[in-house]
Amino acid sequence: MSSLRLILTSSAAAVATLSVQVLGLITLAPTDFGLFSIVYLAGAFALSLALSLICEAATRSRSDNPTPWSDFSGASTEFALLFAAAGGLVVGVTASPLTPYWWLVALAIGGSAYRSTARFYAVENGDTRGSVLGDALGAVVAVALCAVTLLLHSGELGWVLGTWAASSVVAAVFSRWPTPGRPGVLVRWIRQRRAAIAPLVRDSLIMDASSIGTPYALAPILGVGPFGVYRAVSNVAAPVRLLLNPIRPRIARLRMSAATIGIVLAGGVVLGGLAAGVLLLLGETSWPLGTLRDLVPFAAPTAIFVMANMVGHTFYIVSRLRASRRDLLSARLVQTALGVVGPLLGAVFAGLDGAIWAYALSTLMSSLYWLFVARRSGQAPVTA
Repeated sequence: MSSLRLILTSSAAAVATLSVQVLGLITLAPTDFGLFSIVYLAGAFALSLALSLICEAATRSRSDNPTPWSDFSGASTEFALLFAAAGGLVVGVTASPLTPYWWLVALAIGGSAYRSTARFYAVENGDTRGSVLGDALGAVVAVALCAVTLLLHSGELGWVLGTWAASSVVAAVFSRWPTPGRPGVLVRWIRQRRAAIAPLVRDSLIMDASSIGTPYALAPILGVGPFGVYRAVSNVAAPVRLLLNPIRPRIARLRMSAATIGIVLAGGVVLGGLAAGVLLLLGETSWPLGTLRDLVPFAAPTAIFVMANMVGHTFYIVSRLRASRRDLLSARLVQTALGVVGPLLGAVFAGLDGAIWAYALSTLMSSLYWLFVARRSGQAPVTA
């Protein structure tokens, strides 16, 4: 796949996902945004696990030949169906304002899970057909429904969830379709690639303990409304992650030179400054901005978080395919300790202010550790 096509399809994928997050951030009140964040985190967990079980397991365990699409797509399909069913069931049996929308949650989680794996395979193997159309149509649907929601249904949780579900399903449907096969592909996939999967899944679960487990633990401590404001900090950094994730295969092969490190660090500083500047400028307006307006007093920690997120996520991607198992484990334990203990202690002793500042500073410290691990991990991906 040419660099131009990669940039275009990556941009479309970022637009599709970012538009949903921004829609929730600027239209929903903190309580509804907190509810939206609870189910969106479940989708994030599915994507994280899919990367370990399927995408990066295929890259890490292959020799010179690409993994057959029939095996990859079969495992991806069963994984997406499993998480769609689980997400819809949990929301459906839980008494909350989300309950009527259980089917939208199921479609959103399942569609985004399959789309992410199919897209990874397409980018990894230079398959334009498998990435461009799904990304483009997903972005068009997301933007169109965002416009409808903003104009006619602003503040309605169901329309935000519906936008997420529709864009995810359209992107999945117009991805490369799975090859029909016998049931049980996912189980066989895991058995055959156990050696490659084990360190990746362990790494992801440790990561998710802080990035997903901690927010779930904070929700009852802070309350749903303040929890929505806390999650808004992460959403402001979403453009960074969304631009990086689609090109993970390329980032993983970056040369860890002094110039590369300097460019990444400078990029983080610039993005952090932009985030703070935008928040402060919005604070001077009277626009109805949903939960985003509640984030204006936290412009400084948000800037630190955006900067650290850029640096940490880049060097995390590099380390995932290059670092030794010992280094991956140590980096994840450091990140988890900081990401769990910091925000929880901040919330307990200083409420929302403490949680947000602790979140930002913990992310900064862990990003510097990921830089250290990536720098010493060598130039070649680990294949075992």
